[in-house]
Amino acid sequence: MIKALIIDDDDFFAQLLASMLTGPDVEAVLASSLSQAREQLDADAFDVVFLDVRLPDGNGLDLVPRIREQAGAPELIIMTGLGDPDGAELAVRNGAWDYIQKTGSPEGLQLSFRRALEYRRKKQSAQPVERRGIVGGSPRLTEVIDQMARAARSSANVLILGETGTGKEVFARAVHANSQRSQKNYVVVDCASLQEALVGSDLFGHRRGAFTGAVSDKAGVLQRADGGTLFLDEISELSLEMQKSFLRLLETRTFRPLGDTREVRLDFRLVCASNKGLADMVEAGTFREDLFYRIRSAVLQLPPLREIKDDVLPIAQHHLERICQDSRLSQKTLSGELKSFLREYSWPGNVRELVHVLEAMVACAPDEEMLLPAHLPQELRIQLLRARVGRTGGLACAPARPDAAVAPDGGLASWNAYKKREQERVECAYLDNLVQASGGDLKRAMHISGLSPSRLYGLLGKYGRSLSGGVARGSRRGGHDGHGAGAEGRGGTGTSSETPPGAATEKR
Repeated sequence: MIKALIIDDDDFFAQLLASMLTGPDVEAVLASSLSQAREQLDADAFDVVFLDVRLPDGNGLDLVPRIREQAGAPELIIMTGLGDPDGAELAVRNGAWDYIQKTGSPEGLQLSFRRALEYRRKKQSAQPVERRGIVGGSPRLTEVIDQMARAARSSANVLILGETGTGKEVFARAVHANSQRSQKNYVVVDCASLQEALVGSDLFGHRRGAFTGAVSDKAGVLQRADGGTLFLDEISELSLEMQKSFLRLLETRTFRPLGDTREVRLDFRLVCASNKGLADMVEAGTFREDLFYRIRSAVLQLPPLREIKDDVLPIAQHHLERICQDSRLSQKTLSGELKSFLREYSWPGNVRELVHVLEAMVACAPDEEMLLPAHLPQELRIQLLRARVGRTGGLACAPARPDAAVAPDGGLASWNAYKKREQERVECAYLDNLVQASGGDLKRAMHISGLSPSRLYGLLGKYGRSLSGGVARGSRRGGHDGHGAGAEGRGGTGTSSETPPGAATEKR
């Protein structure tokens, strides 16, 4: 999606320009003042910025340095209602792509926009992208990779969103690898494992004698990230008090080690990841709104594996080769029927679940040259056999019901309504199979599905299912009317991990 920011206090002209630009792949955002523009620049990343020189609260050119700091350095088109040769010179000296008059023709405005996009595309394609374990070439995934590369080349904070197992840490490492900080440290903080009692010492370090047992100075995790990249994994797990501490760190870029009277200044690039909707958490009051806007200068939304099916086999082959190499086994191939299953299965645990399945198959058939459906874990093999003999509840991606796309008035339903019904039907069918395959055992159900306890219980509650089987009282019975990019995992214990300069190993 191409994003354009129009900064102009002339509401009529701004709306007109937005209508000329907006299309299936273009989104236009409006700001009528310097303050509104700063809020938009803090909240999102843009490809092109249209900037009016005269704004009610100041000179638009004062925003140019801030725009240059934006993720991906958007192309700048400066606008004016007056023919001002000096203004044109000033615009060029400020790095603007073009300088246009509002009184020009609509065709001229659109032409300037298209040329700016073409220039941007060529400029970005000329710069190689270091993927660092990101596998796949579908249009959806390629778009996210391009967004990652643009964000990496700036100094903007990056927020990576996606379901569990979609490869958030792999993308975080790729941001570091494609940045100007790639030769410095890449430090990971696992927010879910931080303990309130130890967080001060672990993150900020301490001086000798700061507390009982502090027999020497200790550098905290944050100091090791100086000059490099700090990755906050699952930032949604931070308590409100810890969120306040991180907000101050981001605003001042300084902190004070325990027992010290001096402030220490840090220079780091922040990358955060979450599998939860932070915007919903802000509304619920469990995540600070000011911190939310601080960390999302550039946002990467990773697609679940079920939405990039063309990438399933390349991802599977990549990890199968790695698994065989790590196990010192000869390389294996996938049978045709197994490939079809891998491509059609819904992968609720995403790439992480796919990797676990491949590891289980290799362990089951270490001496076989070709992996077959018979080598699948029992639960998945049952699904394959059911689908083969035409039973209901086969693959999680069952054929759509004929009436699923029918609206209440008898016409065609909207895409969002149709997608919601089908997603709910698929989720419900998978849960029914999961309850049966796990025998009602929680740990087994988590192992099979790759879901966290909270996510699993959430889905069970949504459809009135329980691990003891059956439908809960008062539920929506039979909710069938409507439920990669690289391996992701915590990898180890403790509050943080650090990659030596220039290195980026993949967690799995």
